Amino acid sequence: DARYEVVAIKAVEGSGSMMVRMLPGRLEYNGLPLVILLRQALQKPDYQIVGAPGWINTERYTITAKAPEGTAPTAMTVMMLNLLKDRFHLTTHLETREQPIFNLVMARADGRLGPDLKPTPAECQATIEQRLADAKAAAGRGAPPPPPPSSFPDPNDPLACGFVRMGPGLATGSGRTIAQIVPTLSDLLGRPVIDKTGLTGRYDYALKFASTGRGAGPFATLPGPPPPPDDPDAPGLTTAVQEQLGLRLESARGPVEVVVIDTLEKPTLD
Repeated sequence: DARYEVVAIKAVEGSGSMMVRMLPGRLEYNGLPLVILLRQALQKPDYQIVGAPGWINTERYTITAKAPEGTAPTAMTVMMLNLLKDRFHLTTHLETREQPIFNLVMARADGRLGPDLKPTPAECQATIEQRLADAKAAAGRGAPPPPPPSSFPDPNDPLACGFVRMGPGLATGSGRTIAQIVPTLSDLLGRPVIDKTGLTGRYDYALKFASTGRGAGPFATLPGPPPPPDDPDAPGLTTAVQEQLGLRLESARGPVEVVVIDTLEKPTLD
């Protein structure tokens, strides 16, 4: 298995900068709790990781790691997992458990969409299809995929084609399929969301909701200043999905694959 050739781990106490950079050939992980690295290495959201000790959310580490020269970018996830196995003694196994889920269905019998879920304009759809074709062609040549567009809009600017934007009480996206929107809802709700809408194609969407103090996405548990207060008029997330997107979340139970943490220990520090 691919492994980093040099790894240094230090504990971090008190306040300080927090940053993670997962670059080809190098990992820079500064002042962060281990939960972020665990999610990335296991390629699972929190609700599919079971049995992790509580200290992964509170103990902060700085980890720097260098890969051997010429290591393929696709090996980075495997190297992060091996780092956790070698230095944190991580062992896991997979199980399928019956757990609470949500089924995502159309809210209206006539199939009408909500005001904030709209078919993506044809020009943007063509741009996304070209990006996908370029990436497929690069993969066929054994080349790395083309880099994503480097022009990120100002947070107050309209969302660029194919991008997403998330923050406390806000989730927006351009040119997304329902299959791509569902993981965002799953992250925000903390349980799997199963698409049963029957919708195809790409959509632009905008959700504004009361975050109840919870951040959005994988960095929700990071220490730091509290998010700005919620808009007192913002609806809860399930209500927002129905009123703004024209979709409904139905509570159910179903089989969910989970990674069970058998062992995970604090590391020997360098």
